[in-house]
Amino acid sequence: MQDIHSLNHLPSQSAIDLIANYECELETDYLDYMLLLIKLKKDIHSLGFTPEDDYQIWMLRIGNDYLTTPKLITHAPLYSICILLSEVFKEDKLDKLKEKLPATILKQLLTRLNEFKLH
Repeated sequence: MQDIHSLNHLPSQSAIDLIANYECELETDYLDYMLLLIKLKKDIHSLGFTPEDDYQIWMLRIGNDYLTTPKLITHAPLYSICILLSEVFKEDKLDKLKEKLPATILKQLLTRLNEFKLH
């Protein structure tokens, strides 16, 4: 496992901004969550949000804490949010992804990511 604190592991600012913008879609009355997950997964991979390194060990040790205790997301550092999103969206099956990442937690992650946008 590489040092996750390195700036080299962060996506570009434009990628962060684009992914953070998905927060607005969670607030619509006609939300198709599965469709949103499909679009997000595609963009996370195409925008370079997924680092080349494997952070499966980090997910087991730390990342899953964010998913089981969402209050932690409120003060999570940028690198944790980015790696968490990239690792969760490596899930191939959409049903498992939806189970692993409920809309309420995704909302919190995207809200936190929005705090790192350049306005």
